[in-house]
Amino acid sequence: MTDEYAPSEESFKIAEEGIRGMLNCVGGEMVSPDVMIDAALHILAAWIASSQAKSTAAEREADIETLEALLPSYIEYHRRARWLPDPHRTDN
Repeated sequence: MTDEYAPSEESFKIAEEGIRGMLNCVGGEMVSPDVMIDAALHILAAWIASSQAKSTAAEREADIETLEALLPSYIEYHRRARWLPDPHRTDN
């Protein structure tokens, strides 16, 4: 993807707190990455659905297409940011 995602300071702070909140909610329990990804996708989907309550079908479709186009760059940004554990580490 040519458009690289770079979060604003505000969105970065909110995202970081949200991620920490998800991690802290499970306490000392070991939670699989699949469960965390599923939870994050449910949160994202609920947010999108609630924000589109008054949108037209065409507007909703455009929003989803935009999200699908941006998601790979969001993931790559966080891989390079290194404030989260390296997903390719070999210690697990």
